[in-house]
Amino acid sequence: MVSGGKRMEGAWKDEWKGASVLLVGVESQQRVCYSGPPPEPDPDHPDDWMKQVMQEIRKRCPGRRQPTPAAECSSPQPLGMEDGTIQGDRITASGSYTCCRAYYGRLNHDNGWATSSGDANPWIEVDLVQSTVVTGVTTQGDGIDSYVTAYKVAYKKQPSSDREHVTDGKGNIKVFIGNTDIDTPVTNLFDESVVATVVRIEPTGSYFYPALRLELLGCRRG
Repeated sequence: MVSGGKRMEGAWKDEWKGASVLLVGVESQQRVCYSGPPPEPDPDHPDDWMKQVMQEIRKRCPGRRQPTPAAECSSPQPLGMEDGTIQGDRITASGSYTCCRAYYGRLNHDNGWATSSGDANPWIEVDLVQSTVVTGVTTQGDGIDSYVTAYKVAYKKQPSSDREHVTDGKGNIKVFIGNTDIDTPVTNLFDESVVATVVRIEPTGSYFYPALRLELLGCRRG
């Protein structure tokens, strides 16, 4: 009887170790948020032991399963391209024609941004200055003769961060369908919102040459 009890206790401790390893993987990859011995098993209710373990996990690692509030944006709004809230010196590009500088690339502006000839990897980038929840992009042709038919979206979480791309539901880099004429706005919402300080539009297809006007959608933090 004693021998069997010790074996059961040993099995419980082995399960605790397994739960602890699982905890590290699920709750946090950067910290250990538990310490001390496992809860004492109740011989009369052995099936309840794992419930006790999970209760300990929840107490010792509170809140880790909750969604990140920073990524929530229930009512996306224009972030300031069209109305000029985003200043011109915060809008840059890989290149542009004299007539069509990056800071002209605002939704419904008379003109738009157009890349210079020979630009193999064109992009236009918006510096949001502060960390912002971005949920989508509205694009428009240049109003003259060109438009972007497909594009990717890259972003930086912080100015010093590496760029990441907005992905689809499977984790693949998303290629968004753009415009079909020079004037009609087309809005694409992300599968998941991103928190960014810098957002870059990377045209991958165009009619005539890469040119566009745009607005970013999302929620300013604070």
